[in-house]
Amino acid sequence: MTAAELIQDFSDERIPLKKLMQDVRNKPKIMGPILVDLVTRLSYQSLRDIKQQDMQALIPVLFLLSEWRNPYAYRPVAYLLRRPTQIVHHLVKDHATETSFRILASLFDGDLSPLTEGACDPGADDFVRGSFIDALVLTSLAHPDERGTIERFFRHFCRLCPEAPEEVMINWMGAIIDLGMQDMSEAVHNAMRKEFIPSNYIDFADFEAKLQETIDGNGVPSSGRYRKFLISDSVGELF
Repeated sequence: MTAAELIQDFSDERIPLKKLMQDVRNKPKIMGPILVDLVTRLSYQSLRDIKQQDMQALIPVLFLLSEWRNPYAYRPVAYLLRRPTQIVHHLVKDHATETSFRILASLFDGDLSPLTEGACDPGADDFVRGSFIDALVLTSLAHPDERGTIERFFRHFCRLCPEAPEEVMINWMGAIIDLGMQDMSEAVHNAMRKEFIPSNYIDFADFEAKLQETIDGNGVPSSGRYRKFLISDSVGELF
């Protein structure tokens, strides 16, 4: 099967998508490079040049690559998600905020810079930047050896990303809660006082209660957002 034939099959309504994914998932070495090439192409093409069949294939492709832990897809996916809002939502729709953080953490190749750069990119969609922050939290849970570096990034986040809008700051605060970073309470309090985090979203007492819940739970995030962890069953996730 050629690359073009495989991508065509993903958009062929006569071929059950579930069966196609089941067939493809057992061939990561053969199919991996073809699927990475698709993501790479979509990470730079203009809306005008994006083919409908490529767009239809993208979501199952992202889940398959995540299940395979394909590190070569990590950067293309990060680049794709940092594209302008209109393009990102055209390509991945609700997955931009609901699943992309799990996809990124599943593809993690050992280098945190695509995640930290995505979180600080003023040209990226604000909610997607929040997903990069969530991906850092999940990466710290999946790779405990990276936790210290990730926590240092969050400690310096306000200096590294001084223009971060409130949607991004809310995710930053959530990361402080989910990682149980008690030493960051004053920094969060300052952000609230300066209205970087809107007062109608959460007050400091509620923040402290949620933070303490994580600490009392031996570091298990209280939000439940990370309960599904990394993507390990691409077919089960989509069907």
